[in-house]
Amino acid sequence: MAETKKTPAKKAEKEADKPKTDIFGTFKKKISKFNKKDSSSLPIQLGYIYLAIPMYIFFFGWLKTPVAMLMFAVLTAGLLLALKSAPKMDVSQITCANLPKLALMAAMAVIWVYLSGIGGFAFQNYDHMWRNGILEKLVDNDWPVIITDTQPYFQKPVAMIYYFALWLPAACVGKVWGMQAAYTFLFYWCVAGVLLVMTLISGLLKKFSPWIVLAFICFSGLDAVGDFVLFNSTGHLWFTSNHLENWAPGFQMSSMTTQLFWVFNQAIPAWVITLLLLHQKDNRSIIFIYAFSFMGCTLPSIGMLPILACIGIRRIIQSYDKKKVFKDNAIAIAKEAFTIQNAVCGVMMALLSFLFLKSNSSSSDGFRKTEMDRYRMSYLLFIFLEFMVYYFAIYTRKKRDPLYWVSMATLLIVPMISFGPHIDFVMRASIPGLVVLFILIMSALAESSKAKDIKQTAAIIILLSVGGLTAYHEIVRSVNTTIDHGNNPEVAIEAEHIDLFEDGFRNNFFGEYEDSFFFKYLAKKK
Repeated sequence: MAETKKTPAKKAEKEADKPKTDIFGTFKKKISKFNKKDSSSLPIQLGYIYLAIPMYIFFFGWLKTPVAMLMFAVLTAGLLLALKSAPKMDVSQITCANLPKLALMAAMAVIWVYLSGIGGFAFQNYDHMWRNGILEKLVDNDWPVIITDTQPYFQKPVAMIYYFALWLPAACVGKVWGMQAAYTFLFYWCVAGVLLVMTLISGLLKKFSPWIVLAFICFSGLDAVGDFVLFNSTGHLWFTSNHLENWAPGFQMSSMTTQLFWVFNQAIPAWVITLLLLHQKDNRSIIFIYAFSFMGCTLPSIGMLPILACIGIRRIIQSYDKKKVFKDNAIAIAKEAFTIQNAVCGVMMALLSFLFLKSNSSSSDGFRKTEMDRYRMSYLLFIFLEFMVYYFAIYTRKKRDPLYWVSMATLLIVPMISFGPHIDFVMRASIPGLVVLFILIMSALAESSKAKDIKQTAAIIILLSVGGLTAYHEIVRSVNTTIDHGNNPEVAIEAEHIDLFEDGFRNNFFGEYEDSFFFKYLAKKK
């Protein structure tokens, strides 16, 4: 039988039929497949998983094996149930046509994390000194981290007791591949968290836009105005790298950029948890989600409580059926709230985290009332410039939203409470309220723009622009110092390396634990 010769045309057709390796094309196909529906629960589910991974590590690193296995089963059950009932968010704008815009949003988020100093690739503000020390202690020591050589600081052996959840995945990498690998992985872990935050924000606002990312990066109170009023120096306002937010004696709230650049370990979990709560359409998983905040962001978890309560109560009111008798409504409400993931998994996780953190008996400064008599005028100027100007600007659009009033009340109250020797409480407990305020502002801006309300639109944009000067100063400092380091390696970009146990603030991280319930009955023995 004669062999059929292939013509050039047939060869070309056959070559065209062969599968080709086209990464961009494959990605476009995946985007198209993802976008067959206008909504998806995947971003919410990824948020749950992001929060759960450090907890799994904590269970097997700190708990006795039987307790760890029990908590593994509890968390897994809660996670699976939460994943199954996860609400959907709008993903209609995740399309092939929008790929350049989505890529720009992702690039902005990555550059932002890079400039924060996380991982040591760019300039680190001095707060990284303690945060680097935490990661190094977690990598260099067996878990639980116990220090027996206590003199002259403590009378008894001490354990490292801190809300270090964000570092745990990087610490695992560091134990296998070394400290540099830990820092590198920490950078990528934080990038993942920030990308998740930007996605969740876009889902709430039903719009994926680089402008939203830029607005979040720059969001801040009018620190530049307060700094100018009190110090009367334009040098604090334009083209400098000064830290503006400590202008009000006795008080401080941090811009989103300052939160990432200085206290990323609390900011990223607080952002993620707050946004996940805002996405919830029922009460089936709200306690489960909130429980992650104890080990991820302890002080922000306190400021998150009023928001959690508002979301839960609003859902109860919305689901109340006037056509049914009270008993039937009460049963339906209870079934929705007292789910396994809430009543069992969430409560057990929260209790375990509380027992661990409570083990630090060495810290002597607890909650107390701020000396308002001393700082009354400072407080009034502070609240006006830091957030009330925004609430006034969006009042007509958002006055009917309960979160408007609850977040405002939270931000008004947290400066009146102090914890520890410094003003950390107001800076950290305000984070969830500021996230809610940002969502309200961006929603009001979209509404006023759509209604062609030029005055309100202009007012919001001007306020956001003036507030953005705070983030500008933080970013300029990072950029300038990083460039200087590139030109002259003697210019340091990494924060000073310290032994966390030798540091003067050691009581923040270590506590005499031997009499605590957690270390007596739940923790591994060393």
